[in-house]
Amino acid sequence: MKKIVLLLAILAIGESAFTQQAKPPYQASLDSMKLFIDLSKKEDILNRLVKAHPNESFDQYRAILVDNFVVAKNSEKALYYFNQIQETARIMYVENVTTGLMAYDLKAAETLVKQELNNSTNAKEERLYLLQLYSQVADKLGDHEKAFAAIKECYEQASKKSAGLTAQYYYLMSKSGRYQEALPELEKAVLSGLANDDVKTELKNAYVRVHPGKDANAYLHALTKQFDDKYKAEIAAKMLSEQAPEFKVKDINGKEVSLSDFKGKTIVLDFWATWCGPCKKSLPAMQMMVNKYKNDPTVKFLFIHTWETVPNPKPDAVNYLLTHNLDLPLYMDTKDPVTKKNPAVSSFGVSGIPAKFIIDGNGKIRFKELGLLWPNEVAVRQLSTMIEMSR
Repeated sequence: MKKIVLLLAILAIGESAFTQQAKPPYQASLDSMKLFIDLSKKEDILNRLVKAHPNESFDQYRAILVDNFVVAKNSEKALYYFNQIQETARIMYVENVTTGLMAYDLKAAETLVKQELNNSTNAKEERLYLLQLYSQVADKLGDHEKAFAAIKECYEQASKKSAGLTAQYYYLMSKSGRYQEALPELEKAVLSGLANDDVKTELKNAYVRVHPGKDANAYLHALTKQFDDKYKAEIAAKMLSEQAPEFKVKDINGKEVSLSDFKGKTIVLDFWATWCGPCKKSLPAMQMMVNKYKNDPTVKFLFIHTWETVPNPKPDAVNYLLTHNLDLPLYMDTKDPVTKKNPAVSSFGVSGIPAKFIIDGNGKIRFKELGLLWPNEVAVRQLSTMIEMSR
């Protein structure tokens, strides 16, 4: 998406700035909202603080409740608290909430996006972003005409037509019956690696409609192989051979591990933090990676929480994963009390997070990836290719 990187950057800046402000006397109550506790208790805390401090902004904590109610599959409460967030701030949260709702309540997701499209405070770029989001919801609902109408308005008004936007536009064009026009562009989506399973399925459908009697599976296989060969060559060009530092981190039970503990295994290090918007955005894709390799004992993942902004970061990190249904092997890289640096991340010379390193069985860094990999399908494909090349 288009605006998502900018929106995540805004969110990350906002969260970072919040941690640097003077903490209010009720900070302990706010911090408790991040914990994995009964949602009714979280509601009580927020409602009490809003009533006691009517001039303060609690939007960040309303967003926490929204997120929690989405995970709990309580659409009514999720929308209730979302609508209490200031209109100008809601654009930062709307995609995550909509995506969560789409997993179990498409009508609620549609209600949310249509509501935000009618929000008069949205600038042009925000409206286009919402139109693209709405097209995804309408597509899942099976209303392909509405989906195409939304993406068409977005596509025609966008000053910069990204490859992802273009792929979605022609995918929905095909879904609405314009196969001949859409087919060449769907081919380009496959050849550029932007085609998810839905796009590939529609490509085959369009191909059969345009070329009846021909083998759509063979056609797609040839396109996919052409992309794969080129893609693997591009990834191979990024391959490194640098000795990894002998880092040490502790798991959530306090057990210390180091590089030498993983000799003979391919390991993936993911440096992240709960205050980092792009880090959190990348975690669902990383959960997909963990699930993909869960039965492979030669591949290990270490999700290393670092650069903490709270005195005791472990509960914060643990509860973030719990409240977002993420089952990831968590490790802590906390500040050294003397140097005031986080030793593991410092040993890798990292200047920003998220930062991912893929290390082979001989302790060599073979790949490093800085920043957000998105969308999820792209991240999984890239990291999987890197892992396989590192074996």
